[in-house]
Amino acid sequence: MRKFLFAFTLVLAFCLTSQAQEDHKASKFENVSYHNIVKIDFKPGTYSRVQEIMKIYMAAGESAGVKGPEVYWLMTGDYDVMFVWTMEGGTADLEWDWSPDDIKWWKALVDNLGSEDKAKELRKEWGSFILKATNEIARKQLN
Repeated sequence: MRKFLFAFTLVLAFCLTSQAQEDHKASKFENVSYHNIVKIDFKPGTYSRVQEIMKIYMAAGESAGVKGPEVYWLMTGDYDVMFVWTMEGGTADLEWDWSPDDIKWWKALVDNLGSEDKAKELRKEWGSFILKATNEIARKQLN
């Protein structure tokens, strides 16, 4: 009897597995958007200056006509802030080292600050405030 149950279970598993494989068809996700999520934990005592730099960065985005991220100040967890950029080009946005929007934003930042050296110094200062960070890609169902 045990041999029969064992054999029956194997046959049933084989049938279910082969049927499941036949039902698979290539398909893409529909009605979705993709997002780049960056979470940052800043060094203690840097909050005021971080806020100032964020205003400068956001102003450059406005000058360039580039949409900035959504900003969430986190109340719990290991990080202080979460930035969420919608990837307008979907996953193809991952192919860029510097996208056309990145270049527009950088040029506006340089113009707003008066020189490329000042823009680089500000970016370096921003980086010096970061204790740790994560960068993730997420998919959101739209319907």
